[in-house]
Amino acid sequence: MRLYLYFTFLFLALLTIKTSPAMAQEQTVENKTIDPPKPQMRSVKGLIPAPVLYYTPDTKLGFGASLLGYFRLRSYTDTTYTRLSLARLVVDYTLNKQTDQWLYWNIFTREERLMLRGELRHRIYTDRFYGLGNDSRKEDRELYDYNMVSAKMAVLKNVGFRSFLGPDFQFTEYYDVQLEEGSQLGTQQIPGYRKGRNVGLGAIFLIDHRNSTSYSSKGFYLELSGYHFGKTFGSDFRYNNFNFEFNRYYGLGNDRVLATNTMLRLNEGEVPVQRLATAGGDKILRGYARNRFHDDHFAGTQAEYRFPLFWRLGGVAFAGIGDVFDKPKDVNFSTIKYSVGTGLRYAIRPDQKLNSRLDVGYGKEGFNIYLMIGEAF
Repeated sequence: MRLYLYFTFLFLALLTIKTSPAMAQEQTVENKTIDPPKPQMRSVKGLIPAPVLYYTPDTKLGFGASLLGYFRLRSYTDTTYTRLSLARLVVDYTLNKQTDQWLYWNIFTREERLMLRGELRHRIYTDRFYGLGNDSRKEDRELYDYNMVSAKMAVLKNVGFRSFLGPDFQFTEYYDVQLEEGSQLGTQQIPGYRKGRNVGLGAIFLIDHRNSTSYSSKGFYLELSGYHFGKTFGSDFRYNNFNFEFNRYYGLGNDRVLATNTMLRLNEGEVPVQRLATAGGDKILRGYARNRFHDDHFAGTQAEYRFPLFWRLGGVAFAGIGDVFDKPKDVNFSTIKYSVGTGLRYAIRPDQKLNSRLDVGYGKEGFNIYLMIGEAF
């Protein structure tokens, strides 16, 4: 199984790197002087305080407050600017009695020499578990509670051609885990059913030829990452994790965009339930709740058509397929998940192309609604 994971990941990396030069020849380089600030200003920057209101199948209605900071730094040597950097602080509470305090950031330093991204988070959460694999049943749903504190820190260096490479450190502490009586998490002793520490170190390589980090209308984005979690770093769980993501954006004129997204997640070892691969959520297969299906691996792809409506409003239509699996033979036409749906977009800051979104996705088990900030991909 380990060889299968490594060779699959290596094949995808080589295939993508081989095709990237041809794609890079297209006109995907961002015009950094779009919406330039006034000549006397050294950068574009701003703060957006806002109430938070969202809905997901896992949280129900959530509400709170957020502070979004953004900026684009001007070059010391010419009139160009970095792409949009974002940092957001969110404090919220949900009707499922969950609380979340979350600071995350994606920042470009001047001249885009470095990309800094990460998060600090504290969460009190009620989650759902239905079992492992594709044959889990909705009627087997069980609830479990846990608290967590986490930190992620990545420092990526610009290695040329809009490519970044660097280390990523991840830390999560799970505590106060509470299970229902007779829980299959406890009876099967699935990793993560008790408190534990998850610590790992990995590396990220990405190529970002999008013309915008918040709302892309042309270009592509590729990310490869791999991590080892183990006792070497003080982790209670020992496993390896590999991730692949490739997004492509096609401008169709008149502010219409066709976007595609392909994702692959592979795990090998003692993976805690909170870090297992899932099918669903607000990013991909939006017709399913994020935690409806769990397993070691996930593969999926989707396409989304984005178009303007009027004023600050836009619309989308999307469709995707994917599945979780333990071995490739677990995936077949009877289990594969599909999702179709539509949504609305509202431009919070039209000049910086920052949107909030309302998505309604439909899958094999019905509808799910997501109200979020930012595009799905």
